[in-house]
Amino acid sequence: MSQNPLVITQEEFESFLTILKNRTGIVPRASHRDGIKAYIEKKMAEKKLSVITFKNELLVNEGLFTELVNESTVNETYFFREERQFALLRDKIFPSWKKDFAPARIKIWSAACSYGEEAYSLALLAKAAGLNASVLASDINSIVLNHCKKGIFSGSSIRPVDGLAFQDLLLPYRKDDMSIEFDEQIKACIKTQKINLSTMDLPETSLFLPKNQNIIFLRNVFIYFNPELRAKILHTIAEKCLADGGLLFVSVSEIAQLGRELVPPSLEKVVDGSVFYFRKKGEKSNV
Repeated sequence: MSQNPLVITQEEFESFLTILKNRTGIVPRASHRDGIKAYIEKKMAEKKLSVITFKNELLVNEGLFTELVNESTVNETYFFREERQFALLRDKIFPSWKKDFAPARIKIWSAACSYGEEAYSLALLAKAAGLNASVLASDINSIVLNHCKKGIFSGSSIRPVDGLAFQDLLLPYRKDDMSIEFDEQIKACIKTQKINLSTMDLPETSLFLPKNQNIIFLRNVFIYFNPELRAKILHTIAEKCLADGGLLFVSVSEIAQLGRELVPPSLEKVVDGSVFYFRKKGEKSNV
């Protein structure tokens, strides 16, 4: 006779979400909650753990906690996502940098890089523009960072519509099975670092934050944070991470969630055609 499946109460489930929020700032979207609850129940049943024991395991087992983070967020991404932003870099921002500062290195930070498609997209575009670029790829998830370091991606990382205008940059790295494998030259442009955005204002974290970044991509992550944390992250980025004149790009879908009350005075909103981004006030600098 089969056992009944393990079921946790709503109160117990909310206590797991509290752990997740306290450690990462992540507040899962309503559409993910059932899946997260099912994952927790399945894991507890597999490991034959009580609620208390499983909570304790989450606090000390990084791999297990990373699984919970993965279940609570969407790590799906692809090369040159939201290609209008990359077109702006190609047509205006990178040529301007090359004119004013080349051969000085341009510092770029992919601040929620997931598996790394965004970071490699930025590195490829900078190379095509003839720039000397240093790209930092960071995430809270060490598993996706390890994937990023390897520089190998399946064909599903390329979409038939969005990003199509830049697929020629990927051709030198395409394999017969349609996968992408980057060479050492491109991988050398990219460094990885584990960064928890929810704690970036703390002294022990801020010491290791990237400084004087000329361009920061922080996309598709604010949807998981409450307004207070969104404001804190924006303030820290503006004061500690962006160079004067530096640019911050967020996802098109997130612009409406970042009202004037959340954005620090040092960041001004810029509209260029259909592309929105933030610019740190001050003269553009190559420091």
